[in-house]
Amino acid sequence: MNDSSESSAAIKLETSAPAFVMDSAGIVVAWSTQAEEVFGWKTSEAVGQPLSDLIIPERHRAAHNAGLGRFIAGGGKGALLDRMLDLTMIDRSGREFLAKIRIGTKNTPNGLVFPTYIERD
Repeated sequence: MNDSSESSAAIKLETSAPAFVMDSAGIVVAWSTQAEEVFGWKTSEAVGQPLSDLIIPERHRAAHNAGLGRFIAGGGKGALLDRMLDLTMIDRSGREFLAKIRIGTKNTPNGLVFPTYIERD
Protein backbone atom coordinates (compact mmCIF):
# COMPACT_ATOMS: atom_id res chain seq x y z
CA MET A 1 0.00 0.00 0.00
CA ASN A 2 1.42 3.41 -0.85
CA ASP A 3 1.61 6.33 1.58
CA SER A 4 -1.41 8.18 0.14
CA SER A 5 -3.69 5.15 0.30
CA GLU A 6 -2.52 4.36 3.82
CA SER A 7 -3.30 7.87 5.00
CA SER A 8 -6.68 7.77 3.24
CA ALA A 9 -7.52 4.51 4.95
CA ALA A 10 -6.47 5.94 8.29
CA ILE A 11 -8.91 8.84 8.14
CA LYS A 12 -12.04 7.12 6.87
CA LEU A 13 -14.68 6.92 9.53
CA GLU A 14 -16.74 3.86 10.21
CA THR A 15 -19.79 3.56 7.99
CA SER A 16 -21.94 1.42 10.27
CA ALA A 17 -22.24 4.12 12.94
CA PRO A 18 -22.39 7.90 12.62
CA ALA A 19 -19.27 9.96 13.17
CA PHE A 20 -21.31 12.31 15.31
CA VAL A 21 -24.90 13.14 16.15
CA MET A 22 -26.36 16.63 16.56
CA ASP A 23 -29.72 17.41 18.15
CA SER A 24 -32.32 19.84 16.81
CA ALA A 25 -30.74 22.68 18.80
CA GLY A 26 -27.40 22.14 17.06
CA ILE A 27 -25.75 20.52 20.09
CA VAL A 28 -23.48 17.46 19.80
CA VAL A 29 -25.10 14.50 21.56
CA ALA A 30 -22.72 11.76 20.33
CA TRP A 31 -19.12 11.82 19.09
CA SER A 32 -17.20 8.76 17.88
CA THR A 33 -13.56 7.89 18.40
CA GLN A 34 -13.07 8.38 14.68
CA ALA A 35 -14.46 11.92 14.99
CA GLU A 36 -11.93 12.46 17.78
CA GLU A 37 -9.13 11.45 15.40
CA VAL A 38 -10.31 13.59 12.49
CA PHE A 39 -11.40 16.73 14.34
CA GLY A 40 -9.08 16.63 17.36
CA TRP A 41 -11.84 17.05 19.97
CA LYS A 42 -12.27 14.36 22.62
CA THR A 43 -15.77 13.02 23.14
CA SER A 44 -15.88 14.61 26.59
CA GLU A 45 -15.07 18.00 25.01
CA ALA A 46 -17.44 17.73 22.03
CA VAL A 47 -20.63 16.37 23.59
CA GLY A 48 -22.78 19.23 24.83
CA GLN A 49 -21.13 21.81 22.57
CA PRO A 50 -22.62 23.53 19.51
CA LEU A 51 -21.52 21.51 16.49
CA SER A 52 -20.98 24.66 14.46
CA ASP A 53 -18.33 25.87 16.93
CA LEU A 54 -16.37 22.62 16.58
CA ILE A 55 -16.26 21.71 12.89
CA ILE A 56 -17.78 24.48 10.74
CA PRO A 57 -15.57 27.32 9.51
CA GLU A 58 -16.61 30.60 11.09
CA ARG A 59 -17.66 32.10 7.75
CA HIS A 60 -20.25 29.29 7.33
CA ARG A 61 -21.64 29.13 10.88
CA ALA A 62 -24.45 31.64 10.45
CA ALA A 63 -25.67 29.82 7.33
CA HIS A 64 -25.52 26.47 9.14
CA ASN A 65 -27.50 27.75 12.11
CA ALA A 66 -30.05 29.50 9.88
CA GLY A 67 -30.50 26.35 7.80
CA LEU A 68 -31.08 24.26 10.90
CA GLY A 69 -33.66 26.78 12.10
CA ARG A 70 -35.46 26.70 8.75
CA PHE A 71 -35.46 22.91 8.79
CA ILE A 72 -37.01 22.74 12.26
CA ALA A 73 -39.54 25.50 11.50
CA GLY A 74 -40.43 23.95 8.13
CA GLY A 75 -41.55 20.63 9.51
CA GLY A 76 -38.46 18.60 8.82
CA LYS A 77 -37.84 19.04 5.13
CA GLY A 78 -34.33 19.72 3.94
CA ALA A 79 -32.50 19.60 0.64
CA LEU A 80 -29.23 18.56 2.24
CA LEU A 81 -30.43 15.40 3.95
CA ASP A 82 -29.64 11.82 3.00
CA ARG A 83 -27.26 12.61 0.17
CA MET A 84 -23.50 12.94 -0.10
CA LEU A 85 -22.24 16.49 0.27
CA ASP A 86 -18.75 17.93 -0.18
CA LEU A 87 -18.22 20.42 2.63
CA THR A 88 -15.32 22.37 4.07
CA MET A 89 -14.81 21.56 7.74
CA ILE A 90 -12.28 22.50 10.38
CA ASP A 91 -10.39 20.57 12.98
CA ARG A 92 -9.53 21.71 16.49
CA SER A 93 -6.56 23.73 15.27
CA GLY A 94 -8.73 25.60 12.76
CA ARG A 95 -7.21 23.84 9.76
CA GLU A 96 -9.73 23.48 6.96
CA PHE A 97 -10.24 20.31 4.94
CA LEU A 98 -12.76 18.98 2.46
CA ALA A 99 -15.04 16.20 3.69
CA LYS A 100 -17.76 14.08 2.16
CA ILE A 101 -20.69 13.81 4.55
CA ARG A 102 -24.19 12.41 4.65
CA ILE A 103 -26.62 13.86 7.17
CA GLY A 104 -29.59 11.78 8.22
CA THR A 105 -32.49 12.34 10.58
CA LYS A 106 -33.88 10.14 13.30
CA ASN A 107 -36.75 10.63 15.71
CA THR A 108 -35.83 9.62 19.26
CA PRO A 109 -37.67 9.81 22.59
CA ASN A 110 -35.64 12.99 23.22
CA GLY A 111 -36.56 14.55 19.88
CA LEU A 112 -35.11 14.77 16.40
CA VAL A 113 -31.40 14.12 15.90
CA PHE A 114 -29.07 14.27 12.93
CA PRO A 115 -26.66 11.33 12.67
CA THR A 116 -23.83 12.32 10.35
CA TYR A 117 -21.52 10.02 8.46
CA ILE A 118 -18.26 11.39 7.12
CA GLU A 119 -15.49 10.31 4.81
CA ARG A 120 -12.58 12.70 4.61
CA ASP A 121 -10.66 13.18 1.35
